[in-house]
Amino acid sequence: MIHKGLNEFTGQEIGSVSLGQLGFKIISNQTVTCGTTAGFEDIQYFIALKVVEDDADVEARSITEGDDLTTNSGVYNGSSPVTLINGDTIYGAFDQVKVASGDYVLAYIGRQHIT
Repeated sequence: MIHKGLNEFTGQEIGSVSLGQLGFKIISNQTVTCGTTAGFEDIQYFIALKVVEDDADVEARSITEGDDLTTNSGVYNGSSPVTLINGDTIYGAFDQVKVASGDYVLAYIGRQHIT
């Protein structure tokens, strides 16, 4: 199943993409699993990743099979990052993000668990 980009998001989610209404988290030198990793327990997934400071090696698992951000034939494995250029923004629905040491990514929150 292929994620159809912006057309597949709900009205609330597209507002989060364009306005950052739910905020963002800075990820550096770690693997974050939404709903599990400390500090990220209330997040279901991110809807955009923006590279800041310098170029960054990033790998991300999509909530839709086959849409992972990776150099491993579209399948997230945690060890096949893509090098993104400073200022790049990647849109998608990512529930796991790995960022290399010394690299920084702003991960925009797409959906949070309602408590």
